Amino acid sequence: MKTYSLFVVLCFYLSACRSQTDWNIIENWKSYPIPTDRDTLSRYNNSPNYWKVFMQSDSVRVIKAPPEDDQSIIPFKLNPNEKERPQMIGKVSILKVDDGYLLGFFRGEWGGYMYWFSKDGKHHYLISEVDVVQFIGFNNHVYAIEGLAHLGLSEGSILSLQKKNGKWISSEYLKLPAAPEAIAVYGNNFIIITSKSLLEVDDNLKTTTLVEKGILYYLDPNSLIIHDNIVYAGMQAGVYKYNLLSKQQEWLMPN
Repeated sequence: MKTYSLFVVLCFYLSACRSQTDWNIIENWKSYPIPTDRDTLSRYNNSPNYWKVFMQSDSVRVIKAPPEDDQSIIPFKLNPNEKERPQMIGKVSILKVDDGYLLGFFRGEWGGYMYWFSKDGKHHYLISEVDVVQFIGFNNHVYAIEGLAHLGLSEGSILSLQKKNGKWISSEYLKLPAAPEAIAVYGNNFIIITSKSLLEVDDNLKTTTLVEKGILYYLDPNSLIIHDNIVYAGMQAGVYKYNLLSKQQEWLMPN
């Protein structure tokens, strides 16, 4: 099987930052202790700034998150029929595969949809009705995280995607203890940030909780990267930092 490449990163951040002359470099941000008191968390929870993390030129960088319904990351114009039109809205995830693109449309409590599109966007079909949060390629396989945290409920899973008889299908790979918000690869393992915790999933599907609740529960994580054994999670008001070796946590904010 060919190696699958994550297409969303470059397109997403270039389109979101057209008006910016440069991206912030996370090393220039100031480190603070992890906030725990309710007043501070409440203030951060009211922040209008949502930060996304990404890698560029071997540096950890951040941008303010674009609107959730930004479809400029798609390399072609969508042409849904009348029935499909309300399905192809919301937060978009995309992965380039050997025969085209996998697209996920996250619509929250209204339900989500996962589609395959040809390389030119002229042909497509529905794979599954799930709230896709993110696709990821790993060891020549394709996975997606899906789920939803809403009204006190939080549930989700990792999906495995593969082609069968020329068409993509999805199946549950692992049920997660809470709704996933972002995923990254660390060695042979997955690191997943959920609405309640930071998890590590090994290749035997053993799940280990690294961090439980706290700031992860209050400030809406939205993106995750790992660099030099350190987890960076883009969140509301700032960026969460976790050292996978020392287990040290930090809270990063712009100066």
